[in-house]
Amino acid sequence: MAGPAQTRRRFLQTLTLSVAGLVGCWRYLTPTRATVPREVSLPATEVPQGGALVLPEHGLVVTRGRDGGLRALDLTCTHLGCRVTATENGFTCPCHGSRFAPDGAVLTGPATRALHELVCLEVGDRITVRLPEAT
Repeated sequence: MAGPAQTRRRFLQTLTLSVAGLVGCWRYLTPTRATVPREVSLPATEVPQGGALVLPEHGLVVTRGRDGGLRALDLTCTHLGCRVTATENGFTCPCHGSRFAPDGAVLTGPATRALHELVCLEVGDRITVRLPEAT
């Protein structure tokens, strides 16, 4: 009788240690949710009159028209989500070749929708852009 009891005890010890090990390693085995800022704030002087400021680290561009109006665009291609790059004539998707005008409108596909416009506010000497929710 010593054999089966010893085997059962050994099994339960091994099972308990395995479960404890998995629980202890759980945070290393699951992805972490990074804390991403929900808005970007920058000095208003950084966006030139009639020009643009590309912020690739945030995936957006802020433009100021000749009339002083501000606009912020998300640099995510509306076709399959690649990051578009700024060119002299607007934006180009390096993945599939979509081209967008400086205002985000589609010039050539395969994208069929314009770049997403973001909420952009100018208060005093600061510009704040609200970023889209992460999915």
